[in-house]
Amino acid sequence: MRPSEQMKSRRRTSKGRVLLGFGGLAIFLFFTSIRGLAGFWTDYLWFDSLALSSVWTSVLWAKIGLGLLFTAIFFIALWLNLFIADRLAPTVPLPGPEDELSRRWRQFIARRAILIRSVISLLFALLVGAGVSSQWQSWLFFRNRVDFGIVDQQFGIDVGFYVFQLPFLTFVVNWVFAAIIVIFVVTTIEHYLNGGIRIQGQPGSRVTPQVKAHLSLLLGLLALVKGVGYYLDRYELTLSERGFVTGATYTDIKAQLPALQLLMIVSVFCFGLLIFNIWRRGFTYPIIAVGLWALVASLAGTIYPALVQRFQVEPSESTKEAPYIERNIEMTRLAMGLAEVTPRNFDYEPTLTAKEIEENMATVRNVRLLDPAVMRDTFQQTQGIKSFYDFRDIDVDRYEIDGRTTQVVLAARELKQTDLPNNSWESEHIAFTHGYGIAAAPANAIDANGRPDY
Repeated sequence: MRPSEQMKSRRRTSKGRVLLGFGGLAIFLFFTSIRGLAGFWTDYLWFDSLALSSVWTSVLWAKIGLGLLFTAIFFIALWLNLFIADRLAPTVPLPGPEDELSRRWRQFIARRAILIRSVISLLFALLVGAGVSSQWQSWLFFRNRVDFGIVDQQFGIDVGFYVFQLPFLTFVVNWVFAAIIVIFVVTTIEHYLNGGIRIQGQPGSRVTPQVKAHLSLLLGLLALVKGVGYYLDRYELTLSERGFVTGATYTDIKAQLPALQLLMIVSVFCFGLLIFNIWRRGFTYPIIAVGLWALVASLAGTIYPALVQRFQVEPSESTKEAPYIERNIEMTRLAMGLAEVTPRNFDYEPTLTAKEIEENMATVRNVRLLDPAVMRDTFQQTQGIKSFYDFRDIDVDRYEIDGRTTQVVLAARELKQTDLPNNSWESEHIAFTHGYGIAAAPANAIDANGRPDY
């Protein structure tokens, strides 16, 4: 065989292998995603059957939009930092045992720097940004905020802010903080591969001044974002579970809130130090910034509130927490629509006469004998039918029985998926798809054995 024919044969073989590899990958992706596609299509059919396809498309576009936006933001941010890292690479790498590694890396990316930079940025962007689509509900709440017309008693902000805006804002700040950490780590590795950082070099010359400036900028942004996080954490105190009741209590207001305000100031101060270090290009200011933040965060943010709770609140909790319990009660009444209830005293006599009983016989006959709080086990034993049916809870309602309005205890006989006789796809999706009716009994009657009269 001629050399040219051998070359063509090798090319055809290589091309065939590539096509075979892509074909295998396509088949693998198809079978791994088919279940998700089925669920996707089923969701659409369900929404469409209820004439709510617009809701389905709104959710879909919110997911796609969030995923693309945050992926693009992270891609651009990481790509720019890798570009800067390559621009700041020293012409002659710092001396050290890693010289050979740096040389090989430079040779590898010499003609394909943009491609490699883009691939790395895209991979990390997909990992960090694609999952943001799960925040579609928070985003829709944020975008369609409405006011409740009620302000919280600590910050004077409409409670709609806490329901519709705070969750998404908190997520964004946490995401940006995590994204900067990832960018910082990847950029540091890039500087190391470019020869701007040496682990085993001469003391005092292991990091170039340009690299110090670049990393100081990233750390400064990290400190600034953390300060914004502390600002939002102030509002999160209204949802605190630390005290006797839900909401901001004594320790939150008297200790945690001042600590967060102090940490905001410290974060801004650290940001200033790190930005100033862009020109100084040393390690002193970054060490001071990180050390100061860690010290204040541990002492003021953690230890001080714990001491206040232990030694000031717990010895006289009822006194310290009284105003905050009143806040909780007031806001609970507003939330449950009980703010306009007018209390009235009910005049009654602790004794009943036969005449009074006879005049109120309809009420006496309807006195509840069955307590729904303790009837679940009885329902399960006598009306369960099969082991895979379960009564989740017992409810009370009123029905017309023999022309009389009667209290009834009842419960839905629901399916217990974990106890199915065969946990196959057919069992879960075809054979056992729902519960089996209800069990009901008059609350004012029992049978001859003392059981509910179903």
